[in-house]
Amino acid sequence: MRKLVKVAFVAGAAGAAAGAAQAFRKDESTEVIAQKAMKGAGEAAAVGALVGLVLDRRDKKRRKKLANKARFGGALATGGLVEAARAARPALEHALEVAAAAAEATRPKVEHAYEVARPKVEQAYESARPHVEHAAKLAKDRAIEAAESARPHVEHAAKVARERATEVAESARRAA
Repeated sequence: MRKLVKVAFVAGAAGAAAGAAQAFRKDESTEVIAQKAMKGAGEAAAVGALVGLVLDRRDKKRRKKLANKARFGGALATGGLVEAARAARPALEHALEVAAAAAEATRPKVEHAYEVARPKVEQAYESARPHVEHAAKLAKDRAIEAAESARPHVEHAAKVARERATEVAESARRAA
């Protein structure tokens, strides 16, 4: 929980600074600068909170793993592999239950995020499509122009290479 708050706060401050700097560069009014700073702070704080949550969970898992290793190590030292497996079973069953519960809990959120993002992605695709097609046509036209302008140079190089190869072949025949 500590990292969640710290990372959210730092990211929020950075987001506010970035939003304000971008608005300030555009010579916008003070109200717009403040609005963009707050918007940037909110977005960055949300992302920072998510990153902090992940870091907190990772630390918690590490501490738990170290505690389990100590317990399993003691079982291995005293009784062998069977006792270690018996000691590990509850932890593994619990981990499986937690993973299944987490998957079920996040499924509606993921589906909702997908449904919200899908129209926006489709709109972006449709708006970008003509630009991409135009760029592809321009690239094709320029490639054709480059090939046409390079053709005389390539033909000349081939002619020179053919003449040079003929000279080398004749000198090799004379030497033999």
